[in-house]
Amino acid sequence: MAQQMSGVMDAAFDALRYEPTAKRIRVTLAGEPVADTDRAWLVWEPCRIVPTYAVPFDALHAQLAPAGAESGSHEHAPASVDRTRRTLDPTVPFTAHSCEGTAFDVVAGEETGAAAAFRPADPDFADHVVLDFAVFGWREESEPVVSHPRDPFHRIDVLRSTRHVRVEYEGRLLAESSRPLLLFETNLPMRCYLPPEDVGELTPSDTVSYCAYKGRATYYSVPGGPRDIAWTYREPLHDGGPVRDHVCFFDERVDVIVDGTKGARPVTQWSESGG
Repeated sequence: MAQQMSGVMDAAFDALRYEPTAKRIRVTLAGEPVADTDRAWLVWEPCRIVPTYAVPFDALHAQLAPAGAESGSHEHAPASVDRTRRTLDPTVPFTAHSCEGTAFDVVAGEETGAAAAFRPADPDFADHVVLDFAVFGWREESEPVVSHPRDPFHRIDVLRSTRHVRVEYEGRLLAESSRPLLLFETNLPMRCYLPPEDVGELTPSDTVSYCAYKGRATYYSVPGGPRDIAWTYREPLHDGGPVRDHVCFFDERVDVIVDGTKGARPVTQWSESGG
């Protein structure tokens, strides 16, 4: 029987997964070297959407100590997550683990990353240790990495379109365009990026976020309406270059009408209900 590819990928979602990479991965802590290797693994703990990196023990320049050993505290023991939660999106820190294992402090020079390393209790990880992405500085080859490592099984496509897109909030017209850029991203809803000239009045907010594929996003609110309802990329990374300065609205929070058909609001981590 034929299988839909998304179902094949989803079948392993509850498992501890890894994929070797040929990229040279360099890791620092406050400028101090932590690891340098071309034998890193991308690692997805159970229910994780995005990966972090594991490096071989013999590639470490830093020292590992049992979590909390120097302070005598156990407050840095690995935090577990509720395994009944189906999806661990990027808002759940990498220090919250969904598999059994041992946490370590990472000591590099005078710097210490508390519980920033984790060895899963899986024999395949006997020679590797997972590093908390948020604690360290990262480079793939000579390129800095933001937010999380890029997933080799995840991609984005940006296509010019003549579809007519209308965006409303509680009947209020926010934007209308027949020249959208449509962004298709693995496991996410289609996003409509609209030229700023086709978008109504919005107020910039001080909210920012980071995408490993598109870069730094800044947000807009609707005057007298919802906050952070739309975003743009002023200086996108390479993959997001085509959508520079275009505006995209959260389909989860507004009505997006494409060629006269109003789409259902998708349920994701960006839904007002929290997904």
